[in-house]
Amino acid sequence: MSIKYCRDELRTQVLAFTKGKDLKKDWVIEKNVEYNGKKYDNVSGTKCDSESGCWRMGYELYPSEEIDGYKFIHYTVLHGVVKVNAEINLNKKLTCMGGFYNTFMTGMQYMSPKQMCDDYLQPLLKEKSDGLITKDNEFTFKYLIVM
Repeated sequence: MSIKYCRDELRTQVLAFTKGKDLKKDWVIEKNVEYNGKKYDNVSGTKCDSESGCWRMGYELYPSEEIDGYKFIHYTVLHGVVKVNAEINLNKKLTCMGGFYNTFMTGMQYMSPKQMCDDYLQPLLKEKSDGLITKDNEFTFKYLIVM
């Protein structure tokens, strides 16, 4: 049931957040990772100003031709460096197709769709009563420039 919950909740949040936007163009929904009160680009390997401190997750959700669906990537900071915490593959209906979770001890580990939803995505989506993907949570929408 968690796969259905995650799909339905993601669809509801994404559709509400992108209302009135042309989703046929290249786009990204994102929230930059934050470390010690400063925002950093969601790019794995970006060095932060300090090696210890408080962090907030960064997120990216965007269409992916590679998987014929969407990628939902979560970023964190470890020892002052931005790292990928999880990479979730979603089909065109935003149903979880599994993905990878970074244990940081053994690296990126594959998680089945059920395991990803049960152990990672569902608790994340339920964390905020008004939804995860909102302007109040500092998410932004932007069109990508294709060259």
